[in-house]
Amino acid sequence: MSKNNKGFSLIEVLVTLVLTAVGVLGMFVLQSKSISYTQDTVHREAAISAANELVEIMRVYRDELFESIPPSDLSSAEVKGSYGEFYARLKNSTPLYKDGAATFTKEDCPTSGAAQQAKAVAGCWLKNQQDVLPNFQVTTLCPSATATCTSEFKGSSLLVALSWNSRDKSCGQDGTSETCVYSVRVEL
Repeated sequence: MSKNNKGFSLIEVLVTLVLTAVGVLGMFVLQSKSISYTQDTVHREAAISAANELVEIMRVYRDELFESIPPSDLSSAEVKGSYGEFYARLKNSTPLYKDGAATFTKEDCPTSGAAQQAKAVAGCWLKNQQDVLPNFQVTTLCPSATATCTSEFKGSSLLVALSWNSRDKSCGQDGTSETCVYSVRVEL
């Protein structure tokens, strides 16, 4: 062999191929994880939006949820003095929740015509959310200022907890649960 031969040896070519293959496989794994994380983010954003929609439904139908409603004549001195008491306390049981759980289902959504009552509107909301999020459920719905529901609570704070399934087990405190949960406390 002459010392003037230029080119690559078979070993050099194989090492280059192995390094290129490892790099390409790493990019495929990164892309796969990126898609998974993006899907989880889309689901979390959908859950946040769903919780906001449910809260707005409850604000629209507040007469069905609160123990006190304002009288039609707000001009009297007697009414003006006690105005702070109106809409001050959520009921422990309503057409939408009882004992910390939602009482509406997607079957409450009317098949024809527009929904006119809180339970029907919430049923239509639930039906739409179950089309967006896999195994979507309202896991907790109750008046509460803490992370748990108590029947003794008297106020206008509402605890809403929604759950859905993730594609991979990436939810929970340790990131190994299949069920994702979004909880929020709001002031109605």
